[in-house]
Parts: sequence; structure tokens; C-alpha cells
Amino acid sequence: MQDLSEFGRTLLWYGQRKLAVAGMVFETGKGLVVEVLKARRGTYQKPFLHVGMIFLTATAMLSAPIIVNSYPTSASSSLISSQTPPSAVLNAATDATNVDTVTIESEKPRRDVVDYIVQPGDTLSSIAKKYSGTNNPMDVDSIAYLNNIADTATLRPGDTIKIPPVAGVIVTVKSGDTIDSLAKKYGLASAQPIVDWPYNTFVNDETFSLAAGQTIVIPSGKPPAAAPAPVFSTPSVSLFAQGSGVLAWPTQGIITQYFSWYHNGVDIANNIGTPVYAADSGIVESVIIEEHDYGHHIIINHGNGLRTLYGHLSEIWVSVGQSVVRGQQIGRMGSTGRSTGPHLHFTVYSGPGIAALNPLTLLK
Repeated sequence: MQDLSEFGRTLLWYGQRKLAVAGMVFETGKGLVVEVLKARRGTYQKPFLHVGMIFLTATAMLSAPIIVNSYPTSASSSLISSQTPPSAVLNAATDATNVDTVTIESEKPRRDVVDYIVQPGDTLSSIAKKYSGTNNPMDVDSIAYLNNIADTATLRPGDTIKIPPVAGVIVTVKSGDTIDSLAKKYGLASAQPIVDWPYNTFVNDETFSLAAGQTIVIPSGKPPAAAPAPVFSTPSVSLFAQGSGVLAWPTQGIITQYFSWYHNGVDIANNIGTPVYAADSGIVESVIIEEHDYGHHIIINHGNGLRTLYGHLSEIWVSVGQSVVRGQQIGRMGSTGRSTGPHLHFTVYSGPGIAALNPLTLLK
């Protein structure tokens, strides 16, 4: 009964779409015919009737053999029934009573989000298992993300939670979103799973464009990782010492991007939370918190015309005006701002302006 209900709803939804398109095409064609007939005011009446009669006659002639074969007369029926099939055909292999048959039912995905009332002893894991099928598994992350709850949340009996139709995420399209940008945001290698989901609709079925405000299912999509909140603290202030001009490595990791004319520093990648150190002694000139460019970052003035910038931090441990010494921890690595992954962007400025030097020529 559930399958019949789902089939009926899907058939109704599909029929409505096709009927709307057919109606638009019919109205357009009808309008053109009416305009032509009005313009000629009966000039085409006789040709129209003649062509119509020819079409009906041809249709009747072509369909007559088909109708006769589909509904044989009593004489032909008796002739057919009098024929005995060869004995080779009537054997145990073709006897319906001796054939083992297995009915395989196709597993159809749900189209809608359903409500589930939490029962005593339920966990997100056990609920996900209840709604998992052979070809349509469900996972904890998908349910947790849809209900805006933690993966380890304790469920209370009687609460109602929503179950998505498929493992993945359900999003409301924002202005500027495309299937490619959504696929990238939610961890898909391509946008094909979004297009393949049979219940997703598009403004244009050729370009797969989306409309702001519509709901899209992203099968196998992963909820984006929450950016770590910056933590600010002020350790004990050390005595200021003039920088030596020879810079120590500000963190540990792998260089993923070197200094160039379009990239004014080096990127050193490691895990979020990796300690970041002052490359030389100096005074904290700026502590900037922003969600673009270098994200949460620090600028230290070392004297001798040198300043260093530490970008994309997750934690900042110093404040403006604070003196730091070479090797003192000033924060932790992160991925804030314009960043595709956890790393430290390290820039060395020379002189009063913003001229950047290649840090590798000064790091020891």
C-alpha cells in the first residue's frame, strides 16, 4: 500500500508537469491557427476539411489490420484453438506449475521528508538503521544535520524528528547558488548526483539552473565542517627586544604555496590548532578579525623596517601593543578567511609601505 501510494503521488506529480507543458504547447499552436484562419476568413475551409477527411480515412485503413489481429473473430478463434502445439514445446521446463519464480521488488527512494516519533531506547544510530535500505542507506550525520542537533544528542521519547529521503543534505537555494557550487560546498566530486536525484526540479532542465528559495536534495552530501571559533587570550607580556632581522620558522608543516608576484608570502599547511610562533621579537601592531582575505590575523612590527603577518588563524593569543619575543606562541593555525584548508599564510613586509619580501630568504 505504501508503494502504491508513493507511485500514485509520483505519477500525479509527473502528470501535472507534463500536462502543463502540453497545455502551453497546445495553446500556442491553437493561437497561431486561429490567427491564420481569422486573417483569411474561410479561405482555407475547404482544404482543411479535405485534408481532415483524408487523414481520417488513412488512419482507418492503417489501423484495421491491427484491430482484427487484436480482437479475432469467433471463426479465427476456433481455428487457433484447434491447433495443437508441438509436443516438444509442452515439457516440464515450460509448465508454469514446475517453474520456480522469484518476485524482485525494486526499492524506490522516498520523495519527502517524514516525521518520526522517538521511542524509548532510540538513538540516532538505531533510527538511521530503521530507515536504511539495501540500495538507500541512511546515516546519522544526515539526520543530525536536518534536525540541527549534535551527532551524540540524547533523544527524548515522544520527540518528533525529521528523516530525510536519502543519506545526504537538504538545502534551500540562495541567490547565486548553482549545482556545481552546492556540490563543492557539500563535499561531492561532481554535481551529477544532484541531477540524478529524480525529485529535484530545475528552472531550466537543459542548464540545470536553480531558483532562490527552492529546496534541493544533495544525495551523499556531507554537512560542512563548522569553522572553529577564534579564542582570544593575553599571556603575560614579555619585555620588548629589537628584532634581529633573522626570522625563525613561525610554525611546523608543509609549504603548499611559495612566494610569487601574485602571492605575497608562503603558505604552510598543517592541522587546525598547530601552534604559531613569533618569527622574531617585536611589538604586536595589529590584531584583525575578519571573514575574508587573511581571516583572523596578526601583524608584528620587528623594527629595522620589518613586519610579519600571520594569517588564517583559529586562535589569537596576543593583543595590540603587546611585546613578544622570538619563538613565543602567538596563536594557533586555522582556516579562517579566504582559505580552502588549514594553513598559515606568512608574509614579510619591508619598509613603511606594503612591499613584500620572499620569506624564504630570511627564514633560518
